[in-house]
Order: sequence, then C-alpha cells, then structure tokens
Amino acid sequence: KRMNFFNLQNQRGQLLVEALISIAVIVSVVALGSQMIVTSLKSNKFSNEKNVALGLAEGTMEAARSVAMENWLYIYKPPAGNGDPITSKGLSNFYHVEAANGKWGIVSGEKQETINGLLYISYFTIENVSRNPASGDIETVYNASRDDPSTQKIIVTISWAGSDPMNISEYVYRWRNLVCAQTDWSGGASSATTTCPATLFGSTDGNINTGAAGSIKLNPL
Repeated sequence: KRMNFFNLQNQRGQLLVEALISIAVIVSVVALGSQMIVTSLKSNKFSNEKNVALGLAEGTMEAARSVAMENWLYIYKPPAGNGDPITSKGLSNFYHVEAANGKWGIVSGEKQETINGLLYISYFTIENVSRNPASGDIETVYNASRDDPSTQKIIVTISWAGSDPMNISEYVYRWRNLVCAQTDWSGGASSATTTCPATLFGSTDGNINTGAAGSIKLNPL
C-alpha cells in the first residue's frame, strides 16, 4: 500500500510538471504569435505610408517636368523665371508646385499635406548640370566651365514622421525654344530684358533708321 501511495504521488507530480510545461509552451506560442501580428501590422502600416510618399514624389516630379516643358526659365531661373541661375538652386533652396489657371507653377518653400492622419512634407531642389565635352555625358560632379543650360537635375524629397525621407531624382531637358521674328523696332532702345516679341532693341549707333514698322534702314553717311 505504501508503494502504491508513492507511485500515485509520483504520477501526480509528473502530471503537474507536464501540465506546467504545456502551459509554458502555449504561453510562448501565444506570445510569439502576438509579436508576429504586431510586427505584421507595423509592416503593413509602413508599407502604406511608403506608398503614399511614393505617390506624392511621383506627382511632384511629374508637375516639375510639366513646368520645364511649358516654360524652361521657371526651372533654369526659379521660381518664376527671374531668379539667379546659380544662387537660386542647390540643396538649400526648396520649391514645390502649385496649380494656377490650369497650369503648374513653382513656389518657394515646402508643401505640407495630411493624408490618413499623417503629415507629409514635400519639396524639390534644382541643380545645374555639366557635360563632358568629349563624350557629351552628364558629369557626376558639376563643373561650371562646362555648364549645360538645357539640362537640369530635379531632386524630390518626401518626409514624414517615423521614417527616413524618400528621395527620387530625374534630369529634365529643354526640348523646345521660343523663337520669334522681330520686325518692328519702333519701341526704341532699352537696356532691360524684354519679352518676345517686343518692339525694343538694345542700342544703336545712330546709323540705323527704325522709324518705319516692319523695316530697318541704314541712314546715309
């Protein structure tokens, strides 16, 4: 009877240990499963945020590209075609695009948008480009002596809380030039820059007659 008692006690003890091990395994599995769920939710959240940022970046780049096609000076002399082609560019000069009268325009500063409860900050910078004179290839390091005024580099940056900023870049090109025939010089001399077409000219030495519209005549000596 004594042996049976001890055997019974041992069996109970063994069952208790097995139960505790089973509980520990279940707790570990539940904890691991919960951790995986939390990680998956965070991953999905970050993926959604990244998709929003990518959409903003691509939209900004497309708008900047449209501005370059419509009016190259807005890109080369930002923001409105009257900026300095050197000092108005670079990583410290932020711009964004805004629509006005059905057209995109460039505005100084960054743009802030709240999407799905999260604040996104977007802007782009413009850099001058130089080309290798032998190959014609774009140089990785800008050389002012080989500046290409018909090519500019656009860098779009999107930033939001909890993530590193997203950057995309692209080269834009001047694919068309504004050409006009100026036949009327009756506006007289002007030292200022004029729009095309205009009736103004830079200067004259007095030997040219511009009094008649549509013609230029040399004055007799």
